[in-house]
Amino acid sequence: PPLQPMLEKTFKEKTFTLEILYHIGALEDSIHFIFDHDSKTCAIIDPAWDPQLFVKRVKDKGYTLTDIWLTHWHFDHTNAVDELVEMTGAKVTAGIYEMPYFQIETLPNTVEDGESIFIGKTSAKIINTPGHSAGGICFLLDGHIIVGDTLFVYGAGHCSLPGGNVRELYHSMQKLKQVNDSTMMHCGHDYGCKIDTTMGEQKSGNAYLLLDNEADFVRFVNGMSQGLVAYPTEALTLKEVQAML
Repeated sequence: PPLQPMLEKTFKEKTFTLEILYHIGALEDSIHFIFDHDSKTCAIIDPAWDPQLFVKRVKDKGYTLTDIWLTHWHFDHTNAVDELVEMTGAKVTAGIYEMPYFQIETLPNTVEDGESIFIGKTSAKIINTPGHSAGGICFLLDGHIIVGDTLFVYGAGHCSLPGGNVRELYHSMQKLKQVNDSTMMHCGHDYGCKIDTTMGEQKSGNAYLLLDNEADFVRFVNGMSQGLVAYPTEALTLKEVQAML
């Protein structure tokens, strides 16, 4: 498919502004910036493809890029990390179980499930969500969750690369069901029928969150990788998902 034009969205909250650039680079990644109002510092999540653009955007707003947060090791989420560190000296943070897989020069600081990390006064809670990768994490902020490729709008990431595990993905889905319905969900790619969504909307229409039985979940994901099950791009009911198995 032809590359989609870059798109941007901004969500202004009490202590921070979340800014998202969509359709960046060859694999059309979504790049997330968290601007902490008080300290005028910025964390970028999963920077890839265009480090110059990112540094310029942060500078033009009068902020300093001090942190790089990574949801997982895949190349299209990390290929600008080393250059950004060279340009800014930013500190890199990633999930502890992802460490064996990274293919970057910079050694990340590690975080574990349930920990909180900060950019200025803005905190993000770490949720370990292995499955798409061995040590993938999500960042839960006030009113927003950044999920990398663990979930997409009405879909989820594959488990076919090193560290991927379908059963672990199932257990990660159960954890993500605990997130408040009103929390906005932001993914690593714009692969669904729309961009803006909430956890509540996904819990009621995302096949990966609807399946509440591990065996069915494994059958669904494996069926998809074998081309027997169509990848969902819009809301389904549990009955519709079960009919696909």
